[in-house]
Amino acid sequence: MDAPRAALCWAEGVTDSSRTRPSRVTRWLERNRRPAGLAAIAIALGLAALWLVVVPEKASSTTGIVSWMLRFGHSLCWLLLAATAALWTARAPRRAVDVTAWAALAAYAGFLLALGL
Repeated sequence: MDAPRAALCWAEGVTDSSRTRPSRVTRWLERNRRPAGLAAIAIALGLAALWLVVVPEKASSTTGIVSWMLRFGHSLCWLLLAATAALWTARAPRRAVDVTAWAALAAYAGFLLALGL
């Protein structure tokens, strides 16, 4: 085997994730998926409700989409995180879990952007 090919094989062997063991946290989460997921859902829903009540003062002096994002953006983020936890708990396809997590990040970014305007 020539040297470049050997280096490529070595790099593939080093980065091959199928040979590594899952971390202790990953193993614990897999064993306790339902209680961990239900706890995450409950916490996220509680925070979503909290952020419906706690609204930045700036929301009263703004209008339109900025006002809406200030009033509901943070709660929307937590609702999407609750949906992410529910999908993960139900062993939904990874793509569905990822889409809701990214949507939560987008909602939070919108909230922060509105807060900065």
